[in-house]
Amino acid sequence: MKNLRGLIGAVVIGRNEGVRLRGCLISLSAVVDCIVYVDSGSTDDSLSIAAECGVAIVSLDTSITFSAGRARNVGFDHLINLHPDLQFVQFVDGDCELQSEWIEAGFEQL
Repeated sequence: MKNLRGLIGAVVIGRNEGVRLRGCLISLSAVVDCIVYVDSGSTDDSLSIAAECGVAIVSLDTSITFSAGRARNVGFDHLINLHPDLQFVQFVDGDCELQSEWIEAGFEQL
């Protein structure tokens, strides 16, 4: 597999994903170094799981209505501020796992 780690970052969004979030972040960290988790008011252990996984965390302001689009946009802005040289961003919902070959296959197509 090509080393694409410096080219591709990821934004993960979620709320109360718990153990599913751990699986998501582990699957991403196998192929991507720059990951931001955007939390939409979780009341479970999602934030501590993200912290244990060593990803950047953004907690959305709870006084503004949550939406997936809002979370993705905030995450994208945060990721690019942290890593302005990224060329591609993979968006993932916190209850999903990334297939290990997807990043390279997607990169080859782009």
